Order: sequence, then C-alpha cells, then structure tokens
Amino acid sequence: MSQVAADDVSGAIQTLETEGYVVLESAVSADVAAELASSVMTAPQRAPGVAGYEFVVCLLNHDVRFLQLAMHPTVLELARHLLAGRTESAPNAFAWPAEDQLRLGCVDGLVAHGGSEAGWWHMDSPMGQLNQSRPLPDFPIIVNAIWMLSEFNEQTGATRAIPGSQRHRRLPPPTQESLDGEVFCNGSAGSVAIIPSTMWHAAGANQTDQPRIGVACNYLPWWVGRLTMDMYPVSREVWETFPPAAQQLTRHQLEWNTDFQGDLIDVLSDDDCSDGFRK
Repeated sequence: MSQVAADDVSGAIQTLETEGYVVLESAVSADVAAELASSVMTAPQRAPGVAGYEFVVCLLNHDVRFLQLAMHPTVLELARHLLAGRTESAPNAFAWPAEDQLRLGCVDGLVAHGGSEAGWWHMDSPMGQLNQSRPLPDFPIIVNAIWMLSEFNEQTGATRAIPGSQRHRRLPPPTQESLDGEVFCNGSAGSVAIIPSTMWHAAGANQTDQPRIGVACNYLPWWVGRLTMDMYPVSREVWETFPPAAQQLTRHQLEWNTDFQGDLIDVLSDDDCSDGFRK
C-alpha cells in the first residue's frame, strides 16, 4: 500500500515515480472530512450514474470550504511536480510564467452509494481520446487528487489501481473485473490519493449499506483547456470571493465554452463517462 504522511513531499514524489500513484494519509482532519462529506450530500448539481454511483459537480459553487482540499499545499506541490514545465528560458525555448503553470480543472463529488458496482478500468482524459495506434504519452496531462471524505477500503469501494501501469503507455482493457496486480487505494477519512492520468484505475464496488464519499480535485497544465464535457466552470460571483492564489488557479474557467458535447457510445450513458469512468 503506497501511503505516506501528508507532509512528506519527498516520500510522495519517490512513491509516484515508482508506483505511479500515492496516498497521503490524514491530509485533513476527520472532522473536516465529515463536514465536507455532509456538504457533498446536500449539493444541488448532481448527475446520477448507474448502479448507485453519483457525480456531484461544481462543488466550489456550492461551498467555498472545498477550497481547502483544492489548495492543500502538498497536493499542489505534487501536481506542480508532475505537470509544471521549465521556469527558465533557453536560447531555443521560452519559459511559461511559473505562477501560471498549474490550473484547477474541477472540484466534483464522487459518491458510491451502498451496493454500487465496480467501475470500468480507464485512464483519465485525454488518454482515451488520443490516437490509439501510437503509444500514449508517458507524462500525465491531468492529475487527480481523490479526497476520501469517508473511509476508503475494499468493502466500501475504494479506488483500484495497477502499480507500475504508468509505464504501459496504452489503455487498460474495457472491463469492470479485477485485473492482475490491482491494489485498493485505502485510506481513512481525510486522506487523499494522487492519481496521474498515466495510471490505470477504477472504482471498487461498494459492498456496504453506506455511501462512500469522495471529492476529485482535477489539475491541468497551463496548455490544456476544458478537457471533458462534464467540466463546468466556477461562477464569477463565487470566483470573486476567492483568495488571490485560488483565483490564479481558476481564472481560466471564467472563459470556458460549455456548449461542447463529446460523442458517447450507446452502451454507456453520459453519467458513466465523467473523466472516463467511475473512480
């Protein structure tokens, strides 16, 4: 199990490089996790999925307290490590401003109600939309921080991952079944799993009668725009209440065109296709 202390940045980076993902244990307190879990369950913008899975979108528009997840210093440092580029120019390459290299894509709830099925194995967008006749990039284009607001374990439907799959450079098979080498991203309420888009991962099945409540904070490099049809922007009225550092991470959302809808195959509903599949 790839767990490290929430303030162990060097240990987290080492684990990311070897395993491809990492869990930061108790990154926020259990009390904070419980408060935010309650807020997820009362948020108004919900997209029901199949077999008891539910997406809760635009959480920042509902409750600005979710910023404490999106702005967690260790999570931001790891996202910058994985996504940021050069900070000093060279004769043959300019440098993008360091303060603008990382952007926040979304802050959405991930609720697996009791009895929900396992998710499909996938890599986060845009890996599934790229030319599959070529090797996929070996660097992430998205980094997801999946916050565990209730306990994540094998019984509650914790996210599954394949350690080392960041080196495969191809999509996983389209299945919900267990794969060889899979592990569960277990953690207590308040922990967070850092999962780059290079990783094979999927939601586990919730075998209990209680919801498994998570929040996905999705980070992008400066050169990526709105990646999926279910990413919705923070409202300007809410954005204006943010501290400057949070405004810097989200100001690009104010210009998003949300009219675009991607093409989906018939066997999957729109609700199944958030960032690929359930987590």
